[in-house]
Amino acid sequence: MSFKRGLLSVGGIMGVAVLLRYTIVPDEDKMLKSLSPELRAEYERNKSKRREQHDAIMAQVMENAKSDKPIWEVSAPKPKSDNSDASK
Repeated sequence: MSFKRGLLSVGGIMGVAVLLRYTIVPDEDKMLKSLSPELRAEYERNKSKRREQHDAIMAQVMENAKSDKPIWEVSAPKPKSDNSDASK
């Protein structure tokens, strides 16, 4: 009897969580409509830039996925140019 009760409890909790997620979290259209016109314009301006960055990252991930090597050996992080030494 305890197993059924636990299973029902877990199912109930998961059902409530899914219901709350769909009722509380707004979708992208509702979020954009609630923004001020200035923020909405800035969002639209930066949208293509974010899409290009996302596409570049996904292309790199797909390229790295084809390799059998670990990720840290396939693409080492590019060193950041530190201009603090040049100003001394």
